[in-house]
Amino acid sequence: MWQPLSRLLEILGRIRLRVDMFFRPKVTVGNPSASDAQGSLLWRRFTSGEALYDVWGPRADSPWAPFHCVPLFAALDRIDAASVGPPTPPVSNGKTPQVVIPKHATPGADAPLWIAADALTILDLPGTWSVQAAAWILSAYPCQPVCTFNNWPHRKALLQPERILAELLHWATTVAEARRELARDAPPLWICDSERLGSRQGRPGEFDNRYFLEDAILPGAALLKGAGLVRVVYVTLDPREAPVIDLEGYFADLESAGIPVRIVDLLDPALQPREWIPRPLRTFASGGFKRSSAGGFGTQIPQPSSGG
Repeated sequence: MWQPLSRLLEILGRIRLRVDMFFRPKVTVGNPSASDAQGSLLWRRFTSGEALYDVWGPRADSPWAPFHCVPLFAALDRIDAASVGPPTPPVSNGKTPQVVIPKHATPGADAPLWIAADALTILDLPGTWSVQAAAWILSAYPCQPVCTFNNWPHRKALLQPERILAELLHWATTVAEARRELARDAPPLWICDSERLGSRQGRPGEFDNRYFLEDAILPGAALLKGAGLVRVVYVTLDPREAPVIDLEGYFADLESAGIPVRIVDLLDPALQPREWIPRPLRTFASGGFKRSSAGGFGTQIPQPSSGG
């Protein structure tokens, strides 16, 4: 049995042994009556954690398979099926314009020139944007997606990864068609949620599912070079603050190893890569993040004891 599936089944096994509020999150994932990106209900083929995990992951025999994160996909099997579906299409109220991903980065648009066989591309955008941008790239160029969504949903959570799940379902049929002849040596596409660090720590009674991109999720320079990857392209909404702080040390290590990092502003129609200019490294503290006993991140913060 290949390693990622083994990990998925291991986590699902743990979940079945602990039927509690955490492992049965009372959340809604999209709208069960909504259509997918193709206007169909074929998204229902991907409502099991394993099916969605497979379509949004690299080939099983790929060197990138061990980096594809399990928890969010595994959580899908513990959510009431009657509460699962793609997102409801946004409806404009005529006053406030909808904030949507630009047309030059949506499925149907041409692939940017920097998507190539020798590059690792990292999409580090707000979660639903990353998924939609990934659908664009995967539809235009054969890449192997690697999802880094490493947390669990919960009704009292600081982050709402169920929105990402809904978006993954929305584009699942599109991605399934695009990857029919995906080669083992197709370049990797890292799909990240730029809001993963959250804006504050959890309070008692809340579910702290903030997370960071740890070393186990990031391929080292030796692996990249061994796979013929000689550069990294980092796609962001804020090139002036790029990258998210948990990636600064990683990028510095890559540059030191001779792998240049380039920054792309997704909002710029030119999508022109720019040199990454490192700033003095900021200190990133990982101690405040709450790991889950089932893998990944997410733990309910206990109420203070009333005793002494």
